[in-house]
Amino acid sequence: MPATKQLAVFLRVIAQADSYRSVCEFFQHSLEIFSRNFGQVLEGVLTLKDDFVVLLDSTTPCHPHIRNNSHFYPYFKDILGAIDGTHVPAIVSVHKQNRYRNRKDFISQNVMAVVSFDRQFVYVATG
Repeated sequence: MPATKQLAVFLRVIAQADSYRSVCEFFQHSLEIFSRNFGQVLEGVLTLKDDFVVLLDSTTPCHPHIRNNSHFYPYFKDILGAIDGTHVPAIVSVHKQNRYRNRKDFISQNVMAVVSFDRQFVYVATG
């Protein structure tokens, strides 16, 4: 399987939360080939994590916006960012809509995000 197709399969699984079997059917490959290629792409992505993912910790200095504002500093000096959740409208096939129907009775994807004071996404979870 070409590398571009391997990446397409990988992205479909992590973005769509599709099962292995449905992705195998969509791309017309066996479960064995799919599983092996998915593992290879996952290993490749994990080797890039140290180059692109920087986690903040307790040694991270206080952000200047907090440190230089007397309303915030003594109270928020250890804060690394802000967290919030929301429902994003989604388009899904009819047979999957019950899983995506929220309490307000529309189809959506639940998204939680953590944003730093530099307006960078630190963490995103969907489900």
